[in-house]
Amino acid sequence: GELAAFITAARTEYAIEDAPLIAVGFSNGANIALATALLHPGAVDRVVAFSGMYPFGDREPEISAAGVELLLLNGDQDPMAPAASVARLEEFASARGASVTRRRRSGGHGIDQGELAAAQEWLAGLK
Repeated sequence: GELAAFITAARTEYAIEDAPLIAVGFSNGANIALATALLHPGAVDRVVAFSGMYPFGDREPEISAAGVELLLLNGDQDPMAPAASVARLEEFASARGASVTRRRRSGGHGIDQGELAAAQEWLAGLK
């Protein structure tokens, strides 16, 4: 909540309330961006998540994620962001109205050139 409040205040301070804001994160940074977008879509509603996963542990917050756009980029063998947790995130966000694009690759925790290209393509397609 504090991060969302900071983002909202900064957007107001710098008169960029209507400018698009896209959070990009890797690993825990991705999880923070995902949680912020899903819980506070007014602060940030677009996320490129490299090696992120379901950020709410055992909780399932009652939220609406309508208007949220997520790009999930993960390795199928990632021990830090297991495929089952990413699938749970995809299902959770989609069921609450988010637009979710998921790209899977072989391998583990990290970012590869194909994911960078996928992120560029996804970003280019945003309105």
